Amino acid sequence: MAAGTEKPMGNSDVKPVHERIGYLLLLGVALLFIAVSAFVGEYEALLVSVPTVAVVMIALMRNGRLYVPPVLVVMMAIVLTLFMAAKYSLRVQGGSVFSSAADLVMGMFLGLIGLIVIYTMLRSTPDFDRENAFFVSFGAFCIGVALSAIILLLNCILVSLEDTGSFDHGTPFMTIREAAMIIAGSGFVNILFYLNRHNGLFRHTLDKFLSGNADTLGIENREIRAIERLIETGETSVVEFKSTIRTNLKTGEKDPRMERAVLKTLVAFMNSRGGTLLIGVADDGTVIGADESSFESRDKMMLHLNNLINSQIGGEFLPYITYKAFDLGDKTVIRVDCTRSESPVFLKEGKTETFFVRSGPSTIDLHGTDMLAYASHNFGSQLKKIYDRIR
Repeated sequence: MAAGTEKPMGNSDVKPVHERIGYLLLLGVALLFIAVSAFVGEYEALLVSVPTVAVVMIALMRNGRLYVPPVLVVMMAIVLTLFMAAKYSLRVQGGSVFSSAADLVMGMFLGLIGLIVIYTMLRSTPDFDRENAFFVSFGAFCIGVALSAIILLLNCILVSLEDTGSFDHGTPFMTIREAAMIIAGSGFVNILFYLNRHNGLFRHTLDKFLSGNADTLGIENREIRAIERLIETGETSVVEFKSTIRTNLKTGEKDPRMERAVLKTLVAFMNSRGGTLLIGVADDGTVIGADESSFESRDKMMLHLNNLINSQIGGEFLPYITYKAFDLGDKTVIRVDCTRSESPVFLKEGKTETFFVRSGPSTIDLHGTDMLAYASHNFGSQLKKIYDRIR
């Protein structure tokens, strides 16, 4: 999940031009395919294209409250195109190739839908995708396969009714080829997600969908309630509070030590089990609000945080960090979530690099033999790969 402010794109009055063009292209393909599918009796494609038209029409509405990530738009366009190519290629050699490809991409699409469903349900649960990655992937796979079974079953019923005028109980509700290709597509997406959850495509697509539909799905309120629960629980080995990003509350001036306190916590989380940092919350749990007034705008504040991470921790670790600003009453709280890094992370200050870890609710620095022992125990396999490459 790329670091960012996660603006709710789906609630904007006017969608970006490139998004509207993409939606319009998909709408055109879907409408054409509805006509063709109805004419030739290709019900499976009809069952895919009709919901597509409905979703795109809602997304295109000026005041629509639905955001569809471009990746999903592209995948649906590919599915519809492959279905069309398969229908008109059945009489020539290679027609089954298009049909199989369509089912495979459909499985990938439904697998991605499964991930979106799981993330929507568990969005406000801290660390759910980090500590239960297998169950997230498996649950999304099951949802994708279930959706494909529904589509194929409805297709079977419609074909049977058309041919016999009544449902033929002897008609299989899905062919082995269709089932195998869809399961393979859904499985591929979810295995890929499990093996590399920091992949930009997954994180970008999932985050864009969830942030763009935060109000529609009630995610924003759930996330705020989750933050309130974290505050009530207090600081732990995976939760810490910081009052500000850069303002010293005693002097009212910008203070690099405040920035360092934020960054070393993020480093410690990534070197340990991961965790959540709430900026704008005092040590005792009082919500005082992040120092947004010291920046020109909220966007500038979030950009400053991004630049700090990039320059003093490293841009290669941005995929392990996500952040978003929330309004708790009239106070701004920034939630920063960190996942455990696959390699050691250091805080860089000039020529000095410091290694931090979590010890209970505290952040401590390790050096010398302690650091070597910790890094060897927690990042041994990754360090061996690095050593093998430079040897």
